[in-house]
Amino acid sequence: MNKKLAITFSAAGLILLVFLIFYWTEYTKELETENIKKFFDFQTKILNKNIEEEKLSAMTVAVLLSENENIKTCLLQHDREGCLRALNNFTNILQNVSIYKNVKFHIHTADMKSFVRSWIPMHDDNLLGFRYMLKEVKKGVLADIEVGRGGVFIRAVAPILSSENSFLGSIEVLLDFEHLSDFFKEQGIDLFVLLKKGYDSPYQSKDNENMINDFYLINKDYANLNILPILKTINFKGEQFHKFNTHNFAIEPMNDTMGNKIGYFVIYFNSDQKERNLSKLNIWLK
Repeated sequence: MNKKLAITFSAAGLILLVFLIFYWTEYTKELETENIKKFFDFQTKILNKNIEEEKLSAMTVAVLLSENENIKTCLLQHDREGCLRALNNFTNILQNVSIYKNVKFHIHTADMKSFVRSWIPMHDDNLLGFRYMLKEVKKGVLADIEVGRGGVFIRAVAPILSSENSFLGSIEVLLDFEHLSDFFKEQGIDLFVLLKKGYDSPYQSKDNENMINDFYLINKDYANLNILPILKTINFKGEQFHKFNTHNFAIEPMNDTMGNKIGYFVIYFNSDQKERNLSKLNIWLK
């Protein structure tokens, strides 16, 4: 009887031990998940704060250039080559500052047509149908995220006024997301910028290599492409937080100046230190 009782207690103790191990394992996983969610909440706030700061940086440059006499003169005289030379000079100067490394400029006429783009020789196209910020620029300088024919950028637009205070047109400063991406990379975090694909979008790309489901990967030239196989499995209409083993993703909506959801920012963090280091070496993760 004592032997049977001992066996019974031993079996019960083993079951209890297994239960405790299982409970502790699940509790540890849940605690880790909650900590990563808190980590992502903080990083999302940092992302939004940095975007606002970059808007202000772009706005500052736009205001300064709108007061530049060379810009005013070339626009008033319809001297496209003169404006392009002036913009190239500003590009060369500003590129020495990391946040403006890939800066672009766009001058528009008073009737919202493209006068000159600093990065391509395309001009005279009508911007009225999709550039919402340009419709408000007569009221003063403004900055936000918006989609154009060149893609999605942090944009700032300032009115260009004559000496008689008449509206000549506007100048726009465009910043891409590489500076933001570099900021997160320094912390071991990756940032992906996804723009929603749509037949009615002013941005149309025939490059299928920069597609993730129904989105363009806007920052593919400087994003961590090792993560794409996992990123393609995410349902962006689902939850904000996604976890695949040690791969963790936070999804933040990207809205334009009209409040339309035009895509997503995706913050990625690998909780495994070894895999984070391998990722930096461009070794594909399985």
